[in-house]
Amino acid sequence: MTSRIQIVAIVGSVAFLLLVLELVRRRRLSEEYSALCIVAALVLLVASIRRDMIDGTAAWLGIIYGPTVLLLGLLVVVAGALLWMSVILTKQQAQLEHLIEETAILAAELRAERADHSRDGPQAAPKRPAK
Repeated sequence: MTSRIQIVAIVGSVAFLLLVLELVRRRRLSEEYSALCIVAALVLLVASIRRDMIDGTAAWLGIIYGPTVLLLGLLVVVAGALLWMSVILTKQQAQLEHLIEETAILAAELRAERADHSRDGPQAAPKRPAK
């Protein structure tokens, strides 16, 4: 017989998986960033269905209280997600700094061009030949 907590865990895992998939479908979450969430939801679903896997893993790790394995797994997933997001944030910071530098160079060139144009005085633009 299935306990109530197992049913709640299965429903919660499926709901989390469906939420992530819906956010990806609506383009509110990138496919690239959703991979970790989808894997985590699937692992939680399997762990919810197969409680013996949790107990077996706990025994293999030498943990007396089985649900502690879930807490340990959560800690590993959160640490992995933080590391992954830090790498992405660092890459985007470098891209942003590069764009700021390019914008500053273009703005300086534009100011120099305008200064040259105003120093030379307004000139008639060359007419283009008719086609």
